[in-house]
Amino acid sequence: MTTLKKTIPNMLLQRAASFAFIVLFTSNFLFAQEASTEANKPVSGTYNSGIFLENQTVLMYPAKTIEFVINHRFGKISEGAKEFFGIYSPSNIRMGINYSITNKLQVGIGTTKFNKQQDLGIKYGLFEQTTNGKIPVSVTYYGSVALDARENTANSDFDYVNYKYVHRLSYFHEIMISRRFCDFFNMQVAPTYTHYNITESSSDTSAVRLRRPDNFGLSVLGKMNITPTIAFFFEYDHNFTKLYKKGYDEVKPNISIGFENATSAHSFQLFVTTAYDITYQRNMVYNQNDFFHSGLMLGFNITRVFY
Repeated sequence: MTTLKKTIPNMLLQRAASFAFIVLFTSNFLFAQEASTEANKPVSGTYNSGIFLENQTVLMYPAKTIEFVINHRFGKISEGAKEFFGIYSPSNIRMGINYSITNKLQVGIGTTKFNKQQDLGIKYGLFEQTTNGKIPVSVTYYGSVALDARENTANSDFDYVNYKYVHRLSYFHEIMISRRFCDFFNMQVAPTYTHYNITESSSDTSAVRLRRPDNFGLSVLGKMNITPTIAFFFEYDHNFTKLYKKGYDEVKPNISIGFENATSAHSFQLFVTTAYDITYQRNMVYNQNDFFHSGLMLGFNITRVFY
């Protein structure tokens, strides 16, 4: 019975993600405008920031724009009043900066406290949704590589008998597909692929791998505008790749809900989330926090744009 109770919420969330994916791709037949009555212009105002919650967005800034990003995650709310609901607990922080080389190409660099991860990212806008419906969705690629910069003694993965420095690297790729349905509601889905050059063992025998190096997932992001500057949003990230060995806890979905207050050059996002690691690779492959069982943390993102 306990297994059934745990399985049903996961099944419902997977079906919800699949439904959102289908709706986004079929929406053109329901919402597209007549091409003869509107100019073929890109849809504007879909997102106010290049990041949302635990993910990227399709937003591309104009050339020569600088975006400064701060991501902060407190400890678990379930730790109670003694730790001030996670605020007194050890926090995870990332600081990053992105630069738009062209209107369609952005590069970025960041550093994260947990595991001393250093990341490089690239973002490229492929298509933009148009007001006349000829292009029903915006499509953007994002990829990153992260380096685990800890000392060897701080990471048991580095005890692997054939360890090489390249084993510190991990990679993340996603194709973001977004649609603005109306003035107050947007949705984005993104198939994801994550690769680790090495994963941890399930025992002291380092040759026995527990997690698979290649992981495939899906991210779903929704935004609902309440006022011109305030929006409610949610995110659901699911890893579909199972562990090598049964009997261990599978990766939990990342679930986040919160609010954003934004201007043309600034965004502040306050939310609760199950994703502590901040970097996309870790969140997709290692998350063990359960949204329904004391796995929530308070987090915030701040972005500042310099045009």
